[in-house]
Amino acid sequence: MSAATDFVPVGHLPSPVGPREQRTATIVVLRAPSAGSVAAPVRLTRRGVAALSVAVALLAAGLVWAAWLSAPSGAAGQARPPATVVVHDGDTLWSIAARIAPDRDPRAAVAELQRRNHLDGVGLVAGQILRTR
Repeated sequence: MSAATDFVPVGHLPSPVGPREQRTATIVVLRAPSAGSVAAPVRLTRRGVAALSVAVALLAAGLVWAAWLSAPSGAAGQARPPATVVVHDGDTLWSIAARIAPDRDPRAAVAELQRRNHLDGVGLVAGQILRTR
């Protein structure tokens, strides 16, 4: 039983004084529910707890798998830069770095081009071939 049904308030209304007095509210008397109308509490057995745990784990694994499939991959979402680049008139290491790696910091790409091609400075010659990977 609950506290709401154990302590039923008892109210007494005074009798009307005169013929003109009317009731302004309806009074409903609360009674405790019968034993047959109260549902038994739900209890989980050990097997039920294990089955529920497996179901939650499978649901979580499915959500992680779906998130992994929907995430953009680094290589598939972007085109790889060419392995070599031919220097044209007016090209600089900075412009080549910005062209082959537009999403990276050009300073890092310039340093990488210098390291890969064993360049001491930033001077380039038209027709020169630079390795990018």
